[in-house]
Amino acid sequence: MNLRQCIQQNKEQLDSENVSIDVDLSFEKRLKKELHPQKRNKVIYLRFITVAASAVLLFTLGNIAIESVDFKNDKIQILANLSNDSAGTRLEGVYHFEDKYEKEDAQIMETLIHILHNDENVNVKIATVEALLKFPNSELVRENLITALEKETAPLVQIKLIKSLGALRENRAQKSLENLMNNQETLPIVLSNASLAMATINNK
Repeated sequence: MNLRQCIQQNKEQLDSENVSIDVDLSFEKRLKKELHPQKRNKVIYLRFITVAASAVLLFTLGNIAIESVDFKNDKIQILANLSNDSAGTRLEGVYHFEDKYEKEDAQIMETLIHILHNDENVNVKIATVEALLKFPNSELVRENLITALEKETAPLVQIKLIKSLGALRENRAQKSLENLMNNQETLPIVLSNASLAMATINNK
């Protein structure tokens, strides 16, 4: 077989174009595999982050919902205690409010104000004054402390109110203090506390 015949017989195998295409395709396939091996890992990582973020969000929303229910139940319990016929239970409700609440709640505040003016138990009233003092800047609290002092007849409650208004340096309480000081039925210990509170307010 001469050279021409050999070339003619193996022409397809020696076709440079076909060889080039096959090599190019193989090279491109390998190159993509080498250059993008982490693409799948990246997708998996992003999916993991998304799932984790969703889990955290659901957990947070779940906690908020639970806290909201707990808060509502807590409020219901406090209101029930404050309205109870037992002075001990009412006192427990006042202490519970004082321990748990950092912000004014309109419904509970209204109930406490009612207790301040109408409760027959001295200890409950004194505890109520202390609980209301958690909100010294509240106009509702200040006005009702003054009103309570004008009507209160129990010496221990009077003293608590006097000291509270003196500590608040509530100037509007001066008239109530003067009336108390001019009342001949006022006990000496109440009178001395009223005088001290008056001096504190005037020296603010």
